[in-house]
Amino acid sequence: MHDNAVKPRAPRSGTPTAVGGDPGRRKTGRRSAESPAKTLLNKAIRRIAELRFRRGCPDLFADPDLVLLKAGNRLRLVRRCRGVAPVQARRDTLELVRTALQAARLPYFLVRNSSALTSTVAVSTRHRSAALAALAATAACRPLYISSGTDPGSPRLGAARGSWRGLAEVPILHVALYFAPPTGGWVLGPEYGCTVEFWEERGGELRAPQPNLVTEAIPVAGELVQADETLFTWLTDDEDSPAPTRTEFVVPLVDDIGFPVDAVYTWVDGDDPAWRARRDAVLAGCADLPPNEHSTTEARYTSRDELRFSLRSLAAFAPWIRHIWIVTDGQVPAWLDVDHPKISIVDHKEIFQEPDALPTFNSHAIETQLHHIDGLSEHFLYLNDDFFLGRPVSPQMFFHPNGIPQFFTSRAQVPLGPPLPEESPVHSAAKNNRRLLHQAYSRSIMNKMKHAPYALRRSLLAEIERRFAAEVRATAHRRFRSSTDVSMASSLHPYYAYLSGRAVHGSIEYTYVDLSVARTPAKLRRILACREYDAFCLNDTDATTPEQDARFRRFLERYLPEPSPFERS
Repeated sequence: MHDNAVKPRAPRSGTPTAVGGDPGRRKTGRRSAESPAKTLLNKAIRRIAELRFRRGCPDLFADPDLVLLKAGNRLRLVRRCRGVAPVQARRDTLELVRTALQAARLPYFLVRNSSALTSTVAVSTRHRSAALAALAATAACRPLYISSGTDPGSPRLGAARGSWRGLAEVPILHVALYFAPPTGGWVLGPEYGCTVEFWEERGGELRAPQPNLVTEAIPVAGELVQADETLFTWLTDDEDSPAPTRTEFVVPLVDDIGFPVDAVYTWVDGDDPAWRARRDAVLAGCADLPPNEHSTTEARYTSRDELRFSLRSLAAFAPWIRHIWIVTDGQVPAWLDVDHPKISIVDHKEIFQEPDALPTFNSHAIETQLHHIDGLSEHFLYLNDDFFLGRPVSPQMFFHPNGIPQFFTSRAQVPLGPPLPEESPVHSAAKNNRRLLHQAYSRSIMNKMKHAPYALRRSLLAEIERRFAAEVRATAHRRFRSSTDVSMASSLHPYYAYLSGRAVHGSIEYTYVDLSVARTPAKLRRILACREYDAFCLNDTDATTPEQDARFRRFLERYLPEPSPFERS
């Protein structure tokens, strides 16, 4: 994995070369004679000009799952069974380009670019006309969209009349497909396409038409090697997809992330009768010292299948996560495929170091034990089940390549003064964190954290447990959230790491949605229409109505319509 821009980037414009044209081009009088390669390209253009796509065009990609549908002025591929995800859209588009070049017996190699959402394939300018002809022929039976590097924002259907006109000497060509899931809700397009660069041969070198992450030139006679797809993008999963590249692009870079990143969820199903019986029994024993009402409200334990959709967002937008750990109190979602190799259910009994602290119904207590998960990676993301990724994100958004985590502070402030028994335990815990950190570093924290994935290090959590042993142990033994808790993972870790020089402020496009407020329906519509956030949180500070719950479900089903690999068939 390497450092890439998070937002999709259109290909940069290249500068047409005056000396890199096709061989054999000459002038006769006032008109130019066509080279054999250009004649081949024009024949391909005339051949595809007769093609007209119709609704339900069959046999695309020789994949029975794919059908073609027309929506507005775009032709979209609909994947009926496996669904649609950015990683699949990128991979399918790259595979289409590679297949076309291989069928024409044209040499090519992959390039490490600065956008991990798109692929970049390099071809020598001596093969440009043949490569364009091969792609034009492919466009005759695929809904391929093309644009030049000088006009990346205007993709044209490759099978349409005149689409290839003016591209005979283009330095950069962008190739794209449009994908949509059967249920609708989103469309994946050129941002997951493939850029074909035509590298000019000059002085025994191949020279790139635009900057990349490694070099502007390589020897013409250099070594071709096979490299895994993960070298070229963080938008990948565990599927082994080797691709040809040059040795220059295989060298590890300082911005590459070479360590695994896991994800940890804490989850509870408040409708489970056995769990409710355990909670009510503990509550009955607290008659002399009732817990804060904020700690026992039903909204804290209500499950609306948030975990299902949060996992969908993780699978679609962060497939680089190595393993997912779901921490529960003896519960397993009925829809979860517990046999999936990337999923592990972790019972509280497995991680709490002192069994007499159980059972617990305190999320702060559970946070104190996360670093005791057996097999957890040093670097991991901690998520509540109401956290959702909104678009592809890189591991570099959460960790620097040297391992330093990043954290995201909110504009919301922690109230001043001492903890109060009647206030929200979130505020009390932040105040207690502030007291500990002021004692240790003579600095006071004033801001909360955004409700977005927390980037944590296992060793730092263990260090906090040792340094603030009394406070951490007391929190671990409180059955319900209390005004004397610390919030170890979601607040104390980021600020402790920062003040000790082991974390930095990060940046994330984020929004928070309270399901119970009146403006929420309009906000959900905007989120769905724009899809401009890296992450968002759908929270319920108060009890919600059935209508609000139904609206919440409809939104998630439209935003994340495709089942993740972690769901039962």
